[in-house]
Amino acid sequence: MAKSEPFSQATMKAIKDRIETVVAEELEDRLADISYYATHTALSGGGKGTGVDTGAYVTSFSIGRAGFGGGRMKTSSNKPTNQNPDAMKQEGYNLLLSDIQGMNIKDMVESGDMRFTLRNRSTHARDVEDGKNWSSDGYHVFAKIRSKFG
Repeated sequence: MAKSEPFSQATMKAIKDRIETVVAEELEDRLADISYYATHTALSGGGKGTGVDTGAYVTSFSIGRAGFGGGRMKTSSNKPTNQNPDAMKQEGYNLLLSDIQGMNIKDMVESGDMRFTLRNRSTHARDVEDGKNWSSDGYHVFAKIRSKFG
């Protein structure tokens, strides 16, 4: 009687873990892209200037798991105007990157709940978004983000 060959197998857990890692990395990159766009691109253009005066709006963005409470809220009251727009935008972006790092994206992927919320709680967020209380149209930051990233 011929000797039978040993049984062969492969673990699917290793493959699943690798897929989750790759998805988590891609999601983190995508969130960083959205964050950069929100703080840099969506606030510029349209002949309106830089979109930064005191820096309160651009540093009031927060990103977290869907339904997270709170978030940064800055006011422009009593802040110096004519801030360096590039420095303020970079500060806002860095704050969002910190939020992303704190979300445990890998856990979100493993649970299958990869929903997140980007918000701006600046006291003048409505003004920036749609020009409320301004004599001109707003920047439509969130409309631009939705249009670009869906």
